[in-house]
Amino acid sequence: MGKNYKYEKILSASANLISQKGFKGVSFQQIAEKSKLPKSSLFYYFRNKEELLLRILEGPFDECYRNFQKIAQNDKLGPKEKLYKAIENHLSLLIEHRPNSIIFLNELRSLSAKNRRIHFLTEIKKYEKGFEKIIVEMKKEGYFEAINSKSVVFGILGMLNWVMRWYRNDGPLTIEEITADFYRMLTKG
Repeated sequence: MGKNYKYEKILSASANLISQKGFKGVSFQQIAEKSKLPKSSLFYYFRNKEELLLRILEGPFDECYRNFQKIAQNDKLGPKEKLYKAIENHLSLLIEHRPNSIIFLNELRSLSAKNRRIHFLTEIKKYEKGFEKIIVEMKKEGYFEAINSKSVVFGILGMLNWVMRWYRNDGPLTIEEITADFYRMLTKG
């Protein structure tokens, strides 16, 4: 039970609470109680709630972005395979890190403008541009004709992010099935 254990315990408890009650609806005291740690432990790891929010958001976002970069830069994959793997990556990490994903989608605005810009906005734009590059490649193969590439990207990301609202681990569909369904919708429609 070293430093990493307590740190991860705080992040997990915080993510669960904030995903349910919102960033402004949760206090350090509530996080300490949920973590079963003294409130002073939180201040050992985090200067304030905003720093805690940053750490909650960074890990899963960084993982999703790194994975996406590997997919987008893989010259052995054609654009259709890249799209499939990009959808799969996005959906699987949304669900794997569900509380963090809910917070990212709902609470990114709770960060200061400076922290949003420094830590996320550039990478979000790169992520969108990476998706757009895949869409442009697919257009060359006859997909998404007469549709603006940015519109396609925002439509795909909206569709993927909306899964957070309705997906249930014990529901009738797996993430793999949803990935395949979304991919078929996009490539055979």
